[in-house]
Amino acid sequence: MPSRRWTPLALLCVAACLAEPTAPAATAVHPVTALNVVHLSPTNSSLLALWAASPARAWAGGSGGVMLAWDGRTWSLESVPTIQTITGIWAADTARIYATVSDGTILKRIAGVWSIDTVPVPTTLLDVWGLDSTHLWAIGTNGVVLAGNGSAWQTMSVPIPAEVWGIWGNAPDRLVAVGQNGVILQCCDGGTWHSVASPTSNGLFAVAGDSTGRMVAVGVNGTILLGESGTWRQIASPTTANLFAVSNDAPGHFLIAGDGGLLLGGDGVSWSLVPAQGEHENLRALASVLGRNFAAGWFGTVLGDAGGWSPQVSGGALYDVSVPAEGAALAVGTGGLALERDNGTWHAVSLPTVTSLYGVASLAANARLVVGDSGTILRYDGSAWQREASPFHGLLRSVWWSPDGRAMIVGDSGTALASSGTAWNAVATGTHVFLRHVWGASWDDVWAVGDSGTILRYDGSGWHPFPGPTAAQLRGVWGTSSRDVWVVGEAGTAMHWDGDDWQVLPAPDNVSLRSVRVVNGSVCVVGENGTMWQWNGRAWSSLGTGVPGILLALDGGGMVPLVAVGELAMVVEGQ
Repeated sequence: MPSRRWTPLALLCVAACLAEPTAPAATAVHPVTALNVVHLSPTNSSLLALWAASPARAWAGGSGGVMLAWDGRTWSLESVPTIQTITGIWAADTARIYATVSDGTILKRIAGVWSIDTVPVPTTLLDVWGLDSTHLWAIGTNGVVLAGNGSAWQTMSVPIPAEVWGIWGNAPDRLVAVGQNGVILQCCDGGTWHSVASPTSNGLFAVAGDSTGRMVAVGVNGTILLGESGTWRQIASPTTANLFAVSNDAPGHFLIAGDGGLLLGGDGVSWSLVPAQGEHENLRALASVLGRNFAAGWFGTVLGDAGGWSPQVSGGALYDVSVPAEGAALAVGTGGLALERDNGTWHAVSLPTVTSLYGVASLAANARLVVGDSGTILRYDGSAWQREASPFHGLLRSVWWSPDGRAMIVGDSGTALASSGTAWNAVATGTHVFLRHVWGASWDDVWAVGDSGTILRYDGSGWHPFPGPTAAQLRGVWGTSSRDVWVVGEAGTAMHWDGDDWQVLPAPDNVSLRSVRVVNGSVCVVGENGTMWQWNGRAWSSLGTGVPGILLALDGGGMVPLVAVGELAMVVEGQ
């Protein structure tokens, strides 16, 4: 398709449009009247600490002073007197709970209320452990170990000033702490910690033991150590991923968690992968109690093993959603996060990737394409997900799938990939800017938008520039035909192409607009502040979700509910 040439007269017309927008006449037949939040995480903070007092009572803490509490059904936020990172949690029961904080404070929860406990040394604290309410230990940087009796904390003598990252024990004279450079400390000889020989110089993040005297420590690059009868040896590891947590979940059996959502199970010597559903976020903490296990990590992720490991909550961002005609929606996001609507109910699904996913297109529930970081392309045929070879290994941001089976992907560095249903081939775009979204009226009229006001059109054989009236970053394009195309972007940018000219709409707000759809004659746009704006041909109206997070994409409408997705794994359905 030839490029549109802008004459001086045309540019003057554009300037006039910018000064006093000429509004396209949309006819809102059935505008969306309500937004219902159907899925939302309580946080997207990274969770670094976890403790379970029973299968129905557990706590998880992390960055920003976030503390989540589990009541056997849901995880919800609890108020704590800190905004610093919570690094460790331990409790003898539900009556008295302790948590270490990165600013050197210790929190305690008594009668359901969190308060700050006084400590003698203001240093970064990294974990806490106890035997009962009068035998407590907290560890941290500079080799600091604190002992608590329920009323006060005092400093213990430690032989080296290394950072100590994990602690475990089952008696006052049988405590082990591990940390920086493979350090292993044992307590106690007259109340003094002493070093023991370590078979590694890799950092050790956590340690746990069982009633038989066997202990396991884990750390950097898949390091697994086994401690027995006072000596430690390194065990062959099935992974090179960083391992951050270990727990004793049954007699003679341990669990390990680490990067990429990795879970391992074993007896201390032999280890195997533990299957888990849902996203593959980095896991930082484990808790085991009475046959139930929990794991927690990035973006507010908490997994539980009731009926198989699966997400109980995740606050990762959902970057895109696709709603085919039968309504079986699929939303994708950070770390392979994926939620699917089946018979009106949303649930997590597991995709074969640990990379973040940014674009999804569906012809039907049994025909889906998903794209993401590191050149990830996944195709679903109704029975299984398959990874497809990509000629580009950077970030793929958006995918459009024609009903005839041909598809187009756009992404970073001006990348465009085309497929007729077999292999993917790079198609020159003539630009190196980040292309953020793609949509097509037909295979010979595909649109892509991106940074610096970039608009491109594909005519079935090649891409051509199609200048628009803005240099703003453009994030969304969609239309009903080649003569009815809508584009949105930064700073409230909203434009319409009627087949002859661009028309610039007044900004609904000076915010980032992320996605646009025409639903029953009403132009719907989503973006910041959990808000949807609708254009009726004369003015914008807004609908709020009551959630301040950004809405990043929307799809559907007509005979199926409109769906918008965004931060905090938010899923919103429109009525």
